[in-house]
Amino acid sequence: MNFILLTLLSIFGLFYQVLTLNEIVLLSYIPNILVPLLIFSHFYLNINYHTTLFFLLGLSLDSSNPLLFGTFTLSFMVISYLVTVIRDHLDLHIFANKLVLISLCNAVFYTIYFFFAAITYRQTFISLILDFIISTILNTIFSIIIIGILDFIKMLRIDYSDE
Repeated sequence: MNFILLTLLSIFGLFYQVLTLNEIVLLSYIPNILVPLLIFSHFYLNINYHTTLFFLLGLSLDSSNPLLFGTFTLSFMVISYLVTVIRDHLDLHIFANKLVLISLCNAVFYTIYFFFAAITYRQTFISLILDFIISTILNTIFSIIIIGILDFIKMLRIDYSDE
């Protein structure tokens, strides 16, 4: 059941990212809903195909931006590996641990993204650092909200007994 749920949620997140969120720009920041979805799936869902699913989502998201092709796929693979390695060593019931991991994943994502964007678009160093800081902070806040909503929905799950 978790396999189907994550697949449907990921496809919905991909379409929402491409069709809606790419049109929202605040201080050159475009929110990314797939990063909190990747983090949430690694936190709570005990299934073993995260890497494959997010590789395909990264490729499909890369196809919407051909100049930076491969950036999202590489970012998602690095984040997937990072969360897989760190998840077993953290107590995820502590909010500070979740916050640190969410901030780290967003920093890794935007480091890779802005590295390739700086090479492609030839940005100045100051604007690159400013965009990196603003994007990382805003997407961390966005990720905390999304993961909080998904965590609340997961808590509302009703277990039916086998009668």
